[in-house]
Amino acid sequence: MGTQLIRSPHPTHLLLLALPAVLARIIVLAIAGGSKGQWTTHVLALVLCIALATAGAQARRWTPAPFPARGLLLLGVLGIAVPLLVGERSGPERWLELGPLNLYLAPVLLPAFLLACSSCIDRRDRSAAGAVAGASLVLALQPDASQALALLAGFTVLLVRFRARTPLLLGAWTIATAATIVACLQPDPLEPMPHVEGVFAFALQHSWLAGIAVIAGATALLAGLLARAAIEGSWLYAIAAYYAVLFACSIAGLTPAPMIGYGAAPILGYGLLAGAASWYGGNDDPST
Repeated sequence: MGTQLIRSPHPTHLLLLALPAVLARIIVLAIAGGSKGQWTTHVLALVLCIALATAGAQARRWTPAPFPARGLLLLGVLGIAVPLLVGERSGPERWLELGPLNLYLAPVLLPAFLLACSSCIDRRDRSAAGAVAGASLVLALQPDASQALALLAGFTVLLVRFRARTPLLLGAWTIATAATIVACLQPDPLEPMPHVEGVFAFALQHSWLAGIAVIAGATALLAGLLARAAIEGSWLYAIAAYYAVLFACSIAGLTPAPMIGYGAAPILGYGLLAGAASWYGGNDDPST
């Protein structure tokens, strides 16, 4: 492993990558006949997404503090654990109740969490190993097989890209793999909803044109992340892997389709990622 300073991405670059997916979400909501409340939630989520991205850029410009990688790791582990600690346990514990809204915390926190892992692995900071192991165990307890599998995929990409083979990181990967298997073996009683988990089939059933548009939105997001990875660094390959796994799981009806299926969490998570990336400054491995 080694370090190489690369250009810090402007948040606009990452936000524009999500535009096709956001347009696909609008198509899905329109087909589903979204209520006024759903449209309002969608608009507010987009506004907060832009605000989070902008805040990260301003933090890097005006704050002398370094990129808070350890802080994001701690926030990720503790944040996704909150649903296990509050409320009554009557099923999968993934959401935090905020008045009339249920916020799905894993997709809010894990994209920026993976960016923080990249920073720590690059700097040979051991924090990433413990954080990934802890987050995977929490996801297994919820259980949340899709997010556990997506986190494992992203972490695996980081280990490969950074050629990270330390016993500590490999041990964390082993724990994360075992936790993911446990999560996958547990039953999930939640029924998929067409405009949340089943967006691809839902759009295709409406019309071929709508289906192609929705599939194109997801494809454009992944392709854009991979294209930017050649410029911004290895951490974006991990983010692309994370979203790719979630799209695959959504096709199976196991999790909301990121950015496209209804729900504020993935949009907020993408905004947090864009803001954190702008602050990051981009230490990456010399292989990129």
